[in-house]
Amino acid sequence: MSVTVEPATALERLDLPVRGEVLDRRAKAVVANLPISIAERELNVIARKMSWPREWMKAESVERSPGPGNVVTIEIECEQVTEVFTGFGQRGVRSEAVAEKAGQQARRYIASDAAVGEFLADQLLVPMAMAGIGSFTTLPLSRHATTNVEVIGKFLDVTIEASQLADRVWSVEVSGY
Repeated sequence: MSVTVEPATALERLDLPVRGEVLDRRAKAVVANLPISIAERELNVIARKMSWPREWMKAESVERSPGPGNVVTIEIECEQVTEVFTGFGQRGVRSEAVAEKAGQQARRYIASDAAVGEFLADQLLVPMAMAGIGSFTTLPLSRHATTNVEVIGKFLDVTIEASQLADRVWSVEVSGY
């Protein structure tokens, strides 16, 4: 793979107050140097826990991988944002548990009215702080996100405020410069 990245001349404001209607949902399980039945078991858990039809799911096997492994991804495509929930296999952890954890994160997101999931919230903080402005709604902030807010405040002259809007929805606003 070859990727060329051109630097942006400036970061622009990003506001994600709502995610909009759900447009598509899909799950994919990938195995490398492991039986495809592992991917199928993961997808069976997703189908059952999410109440999704099998046509929304795909199992894949990677050829010529340097080592064994498995991963399951769940994508929720909405009008304003696409959220991806991922579970990585670990030695000694059943594939069903990997899928269950990713499914639990996806169900929490779908059940909320938040535009951004817990882990995407962490990732949006730095570019928004560098732009000096932006906002989004999210699930309750993780410890990682609150630590991220503190660290950003040590390096950039911005204010990041989080306020609870509803039971499981928070607003995060970045302002400065």
